[in-house]
Amino acid sequence: MSFLLDPPALLLIGLLVSRADYLLLAFGDSFFTRGSSRKRIFLIGVFFTLLFWVYSALLYLDIIYFPWPLPSWFGGTDWMLNSGLPLGLTRTPSTDIAAVAIFATYPIWYYLGSELGLAGHRLSKGQRMEERNRIIKELVKVAYPAGGAIPPSGEDVDAAGSVINLLKVIPPLFSAALTAILYVFDSRFMVLALTGKWKRFVNLDEDTTSTLQKRKYAEAWESNPFLVNVMQLLRITSSYGYFTKKEVYTTFGYNGPTRPNDPPWYKAEATERRTRKRRKESQ
Repeated sequence: MSFLLDPPALLLIGLLVSRADYLLLAFGDSFFTRGSSRKRIFLIGVFFTLLFWVYSALLYLDIIYFPWPLPSWFGGTDWMLNSGLPLGLTRTPSTDIAAVAIFATYPIWYYLGSELGLAGHRLSKGQRMEERNRIIKELVKVAYPAGGAIPPSGEDVDAAGSVINLLKVIPPLFSAALTAILYVFDSRFMVLALTGKWKRFVNLDEDTTSTLQKRKYAEAWESNPFLVNVMQLLRITSSYGYFTKKEVYTTFGYNGPTRPNDPPWYKAEATERRTRKRRKESQ
């Protein structure tokens, strides 16, 4: 810590804290995060700013040496003013005034770093849900494409819409956990690890009419002994949206109903009303 190194260090800490906080925010709501993201970044900033203030002030006042508590390399004042360089600065009334002014800028450096880290990543809850819904739609398209074994495709019967409605009525913890899994499945890191492509799952096929690359990615999950159960969970979720449609189950001679024993928390009628309303709006 020195007047030369403290500002960029606080800038970097602010950047890393905000980036890490964004990752928690991006991968879910109540499952990973608690309370306001901004508040958390602020509190972490208060901690680091106080830490830098206390340690650097003790160094400047020559109460401790650098790098205390390790063996001494430089005197505290010498390190704060010269940062180990042959600048020849010594403590004077002028440097005291400059030191107070520099100390006063420490919160600003952390703030600038956090703003830099959050740039382009301020997603509202609605935007995060839009991204989740997009993943669900692409997943259903892969699981039940046009021209499959059963004539109606997932898109034809709006299977994704049923899955999205399901996530609105199941207990919040389960919905948030499934949302987190979907974000991991869609992440560039997982796609890179399994396919060598630095793309999100939803962007794998440049030709929007094709699902070839997306299907290969899903098959990579299914062939991995550690990921196959997760992929089965996603397929079961997609199946709920698909096989509960009358247009689908009547094709193989089943007359329904497909959900004879709904749990008490599942508001089926409200869900169906929302589905019918959305279909009318899209027509």
